[in-house]
Amino acid sequence: MRPSLPMRILALLVVSTVPFVAQAQAEGERAAAPSEIEAQSHGENGHRITLKSFRSRTVSAGQEELAQKAAALCAPRRFQFGHYSFDLREPLAGKTDQPTMLVLRQDVECSANSPAAVAPVAQNRPAPLMATTEQVRRVEQQTRLYFEAKDHGRYDVAYSFMASTLKQSISFDTWKEKTHAFNSKAGTVGRRTIAKTTWYFNPPQAEPGLYAAVDFTSEFAEVGLHCGFLAWREQQDGAFLLVREEENFLDKETLQKLKPGDLERIRQQFRCK
Repeated sequence: MRPSLPMRILALLVVSTVPFVAQAQAEGERAAAPSEIEAQSHGENGHRITLKSFRSRTVSAGQEELAQKAAALCAPRRFQFGHYSFDLREPLAGKTDQPTMLVLRQDVECSANSPAAVAPVAQNRPAPLMATTEQVRRVEQQTRLYFEAKDHGRYDVAYSFMASTLKQSISFDTWKEKTHAFNSKAGTVGRRTIAKTTWYFNPPQAEPGLYAAVDFTSEFAEVGLHCGFLAWREQQDGAFLLVREEENFLDKETLQKLKPGDLERIRQQFRCK
C-alpha cells in the first residue's frame, strides 16, 4: 500500500523558482516537414492525440501545436491536457538528411459543461475540493521542465527547482554527482510518462498548503524498470516547488536474471503506476 503523504514528504521546502519557457526549435535553416496529427476518442469526455513533428523538440512545444486541434475536438467545451508520453527520435549516425522527430501522445479531457454552464465556485470554502485547471497545468509544466533539464545535463537548472530545505539536505555538488552517475549508467532517455497526480490539502504532520504528488514512469536505453514520484508544494505566489523526489530502478542485466513473477512483485514494491 502506498504510504500517506506525510511519510512520502520527509522534507518540506520553500524556494523561489525562475520561470522557464520551452520553445520549439527549428531543424537548422531547413524548412521542417508538416506535422502529422491523429486523434481518437478516449473515454467518455476525452481524446488521445498523437503528434509527429519535425518542428517541435520539447513536450511544451508539441502541446502548443496540439492546442488548436484539442480546442476543436472539445468545442464548445473547454479542454485540458492530461497524461502524456513522448519519444524523441534522433536520426541515425551519418544520416544528416533525416531530421529529429518528436512523437507526442497526449490525452485531452473535455469539461463536462460548456463555459457558460459552469457553476460558480464558492470563494469562502476552507480548502479546494480539487485542483484548478491552472494548478494542474503549472504542476505538469514544472514536472516537464525539471525532467528536461535533468535528462539533458542542465543540472544547475534542475537544482533550481528544489526548495531551500531540500538543498540543505543535499548539496548541489553531491546531487549533481549522483544524478550524472545515474544518467551515465541509464543511457539515453526514451520516454517520461506522468502516470498519476494526487492532490493533498493541509496533510497532517506537514507544512500547511496544497501538494501534488506526481507518479511517473521512465524508459532508458540501459534501464529495464524505472519509476518514482515528485512532490510539489504551492507557494503564495502560485508557483509549485519541488519538495521531494523518489525514484527506483532496475538495470537490464538485473532484470534478465529475475525469476517468473519477480518483476511484478518488484513493481509493487517500487509502487510503479
